[in-house]
Amino acid sequence: MADLRLRIVQSRFQNAFFHELADVIADEAGRLGASVDVVRSQVEAEPEDVFLLLPTHEYTALEGPLWYEEPRFADRAIGLTAEQPNSTFFDSNIALSRHLAAVLDFSEHAVRAYREHDVAAEHLRFGWTPSWDVFDPEQDYERDLVFLGCLSERRERAIAGMTRLLWSRESKLVVSDNATPNWAQGPSFVAGAAKRRLLATSKVLLNVHQAETPYFEWLRAVEAAHCGAVLVSETSLQTEPFERGTHFLSAPAAGLSLAAEDVLDDPDKLKAVRTAAYELIKAHPFAESVAKLLSIAEDVRRGHGHRSALRVGPTRREPLSRNLVPPWERPRTEVDGIKQAVREIRLDMLDLRRSVNAGRAQVTEPFVDRTTWAWDRVTAPRVSVIMAMYNHGDYVAEALESVASGTLDDIEIVVTNDGSTDDSRDRVVAWMDRSPHVPAMLVTHPVNRGLPRSRNESLKHARGEYVFVLDADNSVVPNGLERLARALDEDQEAAFAYGALQRFDSTGPVGMMGLWDWEPWRLRYGNYIDAMAMVRGKSLRAMGGYTTDRRLHGWEDYDLWCRVAEAGGHAAHVPTVVGRYRTSASSMLSLTNISQDAGFDALRERVPRLMSGVLEPEVDELVSWVGEMESARTGRDAWMRSWEVAQTDG
Repeated sequence: MADLRLRIVQSRFQNAFFHELADVIADEAGRLGASVDVVRSQVEAEPEDVFLLLPTHEYTALEGPLWYEEPRFADRAIGLTAEQPNSTFFDSNIALSRHLAAVLDFSEHAVRAYREHDVAAEHLRFGWTPSWDVFDPEQDYERDLVFLGCLSERRERAIAGMTRLLWSRESKLVVSDNATPNWAQGPSFVAGAAKRRLLATSKVLLNVHQAETPYFEWLRAVEAAHCGAVLVSETSLQTEPFERGTHFLSAPAAGLSLAAEDVLDDPDKLKAVRTAAYELIKAHPFAESVAKLLSIAEDVRRGHGHRSALRVGPTRREPLSRNLVPPWERPRTEVDGIKQAVREIRLDMLDLRRSVNAGRAQVTEPFVDRTTWAWDRVTAPRVSVIMAMYNHGDYVAEALESVASGTLDDIEIVVTNDGSTDDSRDRVVAWMDRSPHVPAMLVTHPVNRGLPRSRNESLKHARGEYVFVLDADNSVVPNGLERLARALDEDQEAAFAYGALQRFDSTGPVGMMGLWDWEPWRLRYGNYIDAMAMVRGKSLRAMGGYTTDRRLHGWEDYDLWCRVAEAGGHAAHVPTVVGRYRTSASSMLSLTNISQDAGFDALRERVPRLMSGVLEPEVDELVSWVGEMESARTGRDAWMRSWEVAQTDG
């Protein structure tokens, strides 16, 4: 193989995980004495060079089909893939593989699927590599469990069903957005050494299949084993050489919580599984597979006909666009106009009803209706929970009790009854009578004034440093307030803190919200943070509380987050479940979402920088990250060479 040079050709803007794999292959090949490098910019290739596309479909999607339109490249190119069969990505690889000199995949299951489509694929087993090994038998853990993965509806439903496990344990949800490749580490995506550190300090890695196919995420299992995290996975097919119960734990999606709790509550079992998984991969060094890859590359080199030199490598200069279009940039149709008119008519009727009721009422100004015995005995609570209530008699006691029974004691509750016509007031009074030890105040609006005015009224009476907003039909998990308050304590510059919420209805859990970390650019395309958040009282008051602009009816919290972003502020995200959000067809959002035109028009006036795209990620910053990554790899290679020289001299 003296004349062989293997060149791993990648786009700079591919998924970071494939960059990591490329670096591992180059490291292992270097230790075998082979000449392998990673090409992420255009270079001159020599006639003897062989190319490795990792992975084929992603490189083609980012850089175009020129590689297989150039015979001098295609007939000496090898494809290395890691996609699940029955996915669109895998189907793309089947078509592209017909242009390649050889095809390899990390999964035996995928190899069999390739061969069923007459693609002569070979298996390249991933195994132990010193580059990823951070296993420590005496590891100190920071959390019980972690979930890593892109968001899909199936995963969202599964996570929603594990709410109790997540809030009752030290957990972390890192949910990525796969609308485009995650080529750089960001708030919602972790890569490289940071990912291995996260795995090494977590007892359990939860794994849920992205789609219905029970495909074993083999690379994820290997990475967890390198770090000592026990994989607790949804039931999978063809897990060899990993054995269920020995090297990882498995259960149907509905039973993942029980499987995780079982191993978390049994330190001996945890140690046995993590040790067995590590020993398994240690017995299968990746160097053996890289040697196989080099042998295949040598066969390709000998068979491609020694064509002339050519220029190879990516030409893309910026990341793939997310293809997101702000709602207001879409052409408005006649139907949109009708929807907006219907919305305005319904709001006019709402205002008219309020005006008529105010004219009939003898008292129209808000007043303090009731306080508990404990109210006057607390003057400066840490957290004020403010609640606007309108006809939520069936749920309000549950919401109040979720606050009072939590792990945070230094609280107060301010409820504003916004002219309810059901028994909501009586339910609150009855709860206050049963809970005199909880500092609580009931404020009454004699006539309905609307959600933002009710929240602002509660804010007037709130005395806490932090203000948590809880709607009367939702609830907070027992340690939710404590975790949010801790996040604000730890990040003194954050204007507010929010976490993940379980969405549920009368049938049970239906999904999740609040999974994304603070990324202001997302707000340009819609709200992704619920009102159930903890805000610094001084920040909320400085911003004038919640807007009463009618155009933003139902978007008062969205407007608040946008104003924080516009001012250059930020939020602290708690990456685990802090509350439960009731999904109801009769909620305010049903009126709000008749038409969004007026709301976005108002936001474009109020937060012009955010809505114009000024706060989008800068390509220059991303390119800088790539440069840092390349420098780190160069430094690591130099250190490895020095270490090997020292070992030889020793």
